[in-house]
Amino acid sequence: MGRVSLSKYISENFTKAFLTIFLPLFFIGSLVSIVQLSSLTKFIQVDFFEMMRLYGYNLPAMLFYTIPISFLIAITTVLLRLSTENELIALFALGFRSKDIIRRLLFSAVLFSIFLLLLSIIKMPQTEQQYKAFKIDKLREAKLNISPSKLGQKFGDFFVYLKSKDKTYMRDIVIYTKEKGKSDRLFIAKEANIDNSNSVVSLILNRGTGYTFDKKSLKMVEYEQMKIFQKIKGKSYTYRDIKEYWKKYAKNPKKKGKILFFIFISLIPIIALYIVASFSIINPRYQKSYAYPILGVTILLLYIVATLLQKHGTPLTLGVSLLGVIFTGLTLFHYRVARYF
Repeated sequence: MGRVSLSKYISENFTKAFLTIFLPLFFIGSLVSIVQLSSLTKFIQVDFFEMMRLYGYNLPAMLFYTIPISFLIAITTVLLRLSTENELIALFALGFRSKDIIRRLLFSAVLFSIFLLLLSIIKMPQTEQQYKAFKIDKLREAKLNISPSKLGQKFGDFFVYLKSKDKTYMRDIVIYTKEKGKSDRLFIAKEANIDNSNSVVSLILNRGTGYTFDKKSLKMVEYEQMKIFQKIKGKSYTYRDIKEYWKKYAKNPKKKGKILFFIFISLIPIIALYIVASFSIINPRYQKSYAYPILGVTILLLYIVATLLQKHGTPLTLGVSLLGVIFTGLTLFHYRVARYF
């Protein structure tokens, strides 16, 4: 019964501390993401729901980069607070060991690391591809966006003016082009619409008149329907499943370290737990707290190692780095905490 109470006690304190840290960081990350997404409106037009869709594509990355830091800060905060308020000392006096406290936090660390691995290895590649595909589609639509009563718009080599528009259906449209060394061409139509398929766009004119003229001649033709074609530059985005996605990265010398980076960052809650705990569990009567400076240095060093793994790492150096951090944490915890509490 005592063990269940200790688990609940530690869990409640950790949850409060984690949410207190995570929510502000996540809010700041969301603001930065929205500001970055708003810059897209210079090139493409998106409504509120499309903006939320883009935000959803960025959500896994925001979670991935905020959770490890939030976890380490929360661990430091909760253990240091329980130490300075003598609550841990009371638990130790009741027969609990420091290893019992860390064991319960280690379970949470494992869950967080599994979640981060799923985010980085599976979900982030999916949303990255969805974001790129969405952007390509919207840029293609932007090239076809012809507004009514506006001068200077172009469809391919043609200048276009129209009186009114309802989605892709247009009324009273005028098209003009002038090519060097050739006759000028002017087309007028009562109705028109755009057809987009396989990156080939056609402007379909219905019930109109066409004129070809130069300084010496003028020709006129009436038509029921005429099509003007335009080839949209740029390829459609091709989705890859997770296996193909990482195979592609493995073949690129500049990007193959990305998966090493993701794995290392995902495992931070597990490998760094004992390091931050070593300086957060103290006897406030005899020890000074250096927990937060050590926390800052630890986070900085961990991300430096992760960056080096991304640029120059191999699976072997990843394994050595993980074992090195774990060994350092266990050693510090043994000499600073476990042999006393």
